[in-house]
Amino acid sequence: MANKEILISVDEKEKRVAVVENGQLDEFFLERASYEHLAGNIYKGKVAQVVKGMEAAFIDIGLAKNGFLFIREFLSETLKNEEYSVEVTDTSNNTGRPNPINRSVGIDNLLRKGQDIMVQVLKEPFGTKGCRLTSQISLPGRFLVLMPYSKNIGISKKITNEKERLRLRSTLKESGLPKEMGCIIRTQAMGMGRREFVREIRYLLRLWRNIRAKMTRNKAPALMHKEYDLVLRTTRDAFTDDISQIAIDTRDDYRRVLNFVKTLAPHLTRRLRLYKEKMPLFEKYDVEKQIEEIFLHKVSLKKGGYIVIERTEALTSIDVNSGSFVKTGRLEETAFLTNMEAVREIARQIKLRDLAGIIVIDFIDMENISHQKKVLQVLTKEMEKDKARLTIYPFSPLGLIQIARQRVRVNLENIIFGDCLECKGIGRVKSIQTIAINALRQIKVFLLANKKRFIKVVVHPKIALRLFNEDRMAITNLEKRMWVKIAIVTDEHLGIEEVKFL
Repeated sequence: MANKEILISVDEKEKRVAVVENGQLDEFFLERASYEHLAGNIYKGKVAQVVKGMEAAFIDIGLAKNGFLFIREFLSETLKNEEYSVEVTDTSNNTGRPNPINRSVGIDNLLRKGQDIMVQVLKEPFGTKGCRLTSQISLPGRFLVLMPYSKNIGISKKITNEKERLRLRSTLKESGLPKEMGCIIRTQAMGMGRREFVREIRYLLRLWRNIRAKMTRNKAPALMHKEYDLVLRTTRDAFTDDISQIAIDTRDDYRRVLNFVKTLAPHLTRRLRLYKEKMPLFEKYDVEKQIEEIFLHKVSLKKGGYIVIERTEALTSIDVNSGSFVKTGRLEETAFLTNMEAVREIARQIKLRDLAGIIVIDFIDMENISHQKKVLQVLTKEMEKDKARLTIYPFSPLGLIQIARQRVRVNLENIIFGDCLECKGIGRVKSIQTIAINALRQIKVFLLANKKRFIKVVVHPKIALRLFNEDRMAITNLEKRMWVKIAIVTDEHLGIEEVKFL
């Protein structure tokens, strides 16, 4: 049986959570004090602008950038005053989500500038874009997601047993859920009974009443409900019956989690542990090295193959290579075995790195259709462990598999890394020869614009070394043609591409 643990390490600047299964890092989350987590927050916002051509509105929620609300994420019930009669589609959509607005109704007929509206952050700001918002409010618990503005009942697609689905629906009906509200039954609810549902519905309803009370008291824009921090979110969403323990290295956070678990899942309190040893928690479980490997472009496979992961603005590409794996003499068999090993690691890396958006996987070419089907089948099965919403598309004529995966939070790389000062974020730096040639060109331009008999050229030591040696003749020729004396001066604090004239 798999030994699955959650490790929570908290210090003054950063909170880190590692999910470890049999000693191998399975998931990693990070939240910094300087970064405010927004997804899940509920605001009383004010309509700043209605954009009819985009069928969307910009909502002022009190942040530096206005949030963005598409018409398909809008519900009239969330307006401060219900002034519009909005036609909705058939209520029998069985999605567990509120019914969308009729597409024939324009956004300018539903919202106006200056109007108050309740919204929830659906996605974190990304790049130059503000938050993606929804007015389809949802309050998640461990087993249920309460939807105050919907009457639909939904069940996680990952619960496939039909008898269990029917049992859960029946249990929910007996648990005190108000008839005017909807609910989604989460995957973690499998095997749960009426007692757990009743406890959670009471908790979520109490939370909703507090939010509604704040709506009447506060002026827009204002925060109505702040989503839990990383520690409590992890406890709520990941602390399931298959977790053997949660180890926490700070007493205050241990107490917070203990009180939280006592409220929602008292039977799990015995699995909480306050880590008191002198050796850092992540060092003890050999997690630090595995965290560093998350950001490597190349991931080695046990049999000699490897995968290369490259992120761009538009998509993430994953390339599979056989490397030194030549166990079989047949190319097709080698390709198939390498792909089969790679596919499991790819599924793990996608979840571990939280890769989102469009993901394109370039497997080693396989002519055998049955091999392609097997690889796709294993990938689909492995990705079922992923909690994010995703769609996997079959092999294309070019032998590529595409995955569309939900993006909710800011990518780890964007939090940990900044653009390189040398390469300006392009990922590669110019060669010393290229920079030296550019420096020679700048010297020539400067001399043409300034009639001088002596100049000092200040460059980085690496560039100076090139100009003193390989390019010494070029400097001499310039001196002869321009009737000038050129002195090369070094400054190690100067950027490698910078050139200064004295």
